[in-house]
Amino acid sequence: MRTFRKHGCGLMVYGNYEFGKDMGAIRADQAASAKSLKSIQVTSGLSMMLNVATAANTARAARSAEEQVAVQREQHALQQAMAAQTARHEFSMWRQTPEGAAFVEWQQRALALVPFLRGRDRSWQAAWARAIGVARAQTPADEQRRLTQHPARLRQTPLKVLSIVSFVLLALPLIGLGFAALTASFSNGRAAYEECLRNVGEVLTQANCDAIEPANPFTGPIVWLVLLFGLGVVFAVLRVVRMRAARTDRRVTDEGAARVARWGYDPLVTHGAWYGWHASETFVGYADRLEQLIVNGATLRPSVAQLIPLQVPTPWQPADHLPAEVNGALAAMQDEQASLSADGAPDALSR
Repeated sequence: MRTFRKHGCGLMVYGNYEFGKDMGAIRADQAASAKSLKSIQVTSGLSMMLNVATAANTARAARSAEEQVAVQREQHALQQAMAAQTARHEFSMWRQTPEGAAFVEWQQRALALVPFLRGRDRSWQAAWARAIGVARAQTPADEQRRLTQHPARLRQTPLKVLSIVSFVLLALPLIGLGFAALTASFSNGRAAYEECLRNVGEVLTQANCDAIEPANPFTGPIVWLVLLFGLGVVFAVLRVVRMRAARTDRRVTDEGAARVARWGYDPLVTHGAWYGWHASETFVGYADRLEQLIVNGATLRPSVAQLIPLQVPTPWQPADHLPAEVNGALAAMQDEQASLSADGAPDALSR
């Protein structure tokens, strides 16, 4: 009994020792796991903190860039305002000089003259548009149709396209001839047919040989080749003939000359007045030059000698060769011109 107990105690002690050893290993593993988890938590926390800091820095940089842009805009606007204020101040000082006072007076009169001249230009163009419309309405429809179709008759574009397409399509039968030659080189049908012909009268008849005679592979491509080539030539020749006929057709030229003799111009090719309502070439672009100096005068500060003289061009006199609508516009301009001359143009425009 005692031995058993000792032995049993020994077993128990040994069992407790093994159990204690296992528990220590488990505790060590748990501690290592906890340490690893803590390390992971610390790393995750640091990573989150780093991401937050990066996002904050990015947002701070974006706000800083926006603030810099806003500051630059404010500085630019302030500079423009200061420049405008300086320009106004300098102009207000300059306008008190004799040259500045002369420009301001000239500017006021020019501001009235420019729209007056623009209005005359519009009246002149409108009168010609009405005259051309009336003349076109009196022109026979077949004349208008012949003139409209004349450029197409000179070019004959559809026949040109058909001729080109026909010659391009010649490549297809040429390819077919190549395939036929290649097929014939590898085929023994012709040799069998010729052998059959040599044996006619002995074993085979002519009908038997005709039954095995191979079709000529070159027939179809050759037919298409000749057909397409012929069509291309026909279209090309027909185009040349029609173009020559259009060039030698005198109806379009004679009808145009008749229209010019009747109205003084060809209403079918004229789309507006091809000359101004006044005779002087020095007034070409006159209103544009006035408008440019009106706008830029405050910056340029011209001298009295550089100011453009303000004048109203003298309109054409009505003439028999001009349409009634155009003569009506010129008569109105002449009456207006006489009124301005009596009042002292162009000063009368600003009253």
